[in-house]
Amino acid sequence: MKTIEGMRWGEFQLSGKGIENPRFDADVLLAEALGVSRDRLYLDVDKILSKEEEENFRRSIIRRSEHEPLQYILKRQEFMGLSFYVDERVLIPRADSETLVEKWLDIVRQDARQGLSKPIKAADLCTGSGALAISMAYYYHKVEMIGTDLSSNALEVARKNALQLGVSVQWRQGDFVTPIQGELWDYIITNPPYVSSDDYHQCAPEIFREPSMAFLGGNDGLDFYRRLAEEIRPLLNAQGKLLMEIGWDQAETVSGMFQRKGFETQVFQDLAGRDRVILAR
Repeated sequence: MKTIEGMRWGEFQLSGKGIENPRFDADVLLAEALGVSRDRLYLDVDKILSKEEEENFRRSIIRRSEHEPLQYILKRQEFMGLSFYVDERVLIPRADSETLVEKWLDIVRQDARQGLSKPIKAADLCTGSGALAISMAYYYHKVEMIGTDLSSNALEVARKNALQLGVSVQWRQGDFVTPIQGELWDYIITNPPYVSSDDYHQCAPEIFREPSMAFLGGNDGLDFYRRLAEEIRPLLNAQGKLLMEIGWDQAETVSGMFQRKGFETQVFQDLAGRDRVILAR
């Protein structure tokens, strides 16, 4: 099989299975099998694949045709300019969540300019792959960062990522806020499960390959925000702040929950202009 033949075959196979971007995915998987960049494929279209390269490519195409996420096949996902290891134990980090990291960085740097430059304590609840916690600690070295998750399997992935990226994060296992109780925090950050039961069952097939517990937030998707509104106040110091990722249509409802508990809230949009992050203080 030549490179150009592999590109065409892969695209045909994926297209027939309803994969959304068949040519892109086929190219990426072929490049991975050959150990080259995607751009390089187009410079070597007549290269003959070795038997091992062709077998690896065909196996990857079969996996992708069964709607296994591309990131799980590649074992990586880019987030905040960093490469994270991912597999079926963790949610795949989305670009939307970069808004949460970027807003936190803006806020913590603004606080530092106002004289709050002491070492700070921050906790990332539902850390999963550790993408949020690790990115925050990577780009802001003065933070004592803690990441928590109910899943011990997810924390294994998070530890692997922190080690690979040379970032120091303390990991704690437990249910939501439980691992950080009894302490006061400068910042608490979370991308909790916020998909409703009805919406979840209408998701693309790839979603069902990711851990369901990372998506499902109860019947209406709001269970974790209700818990936060009830339980978060004793965990924040006097100037403490909570930042939460939300679904695009949840800003008004979630803001209301916290306003009724005496919090001030502010909503931030992602790059697509959709409500994505709420700051509560």
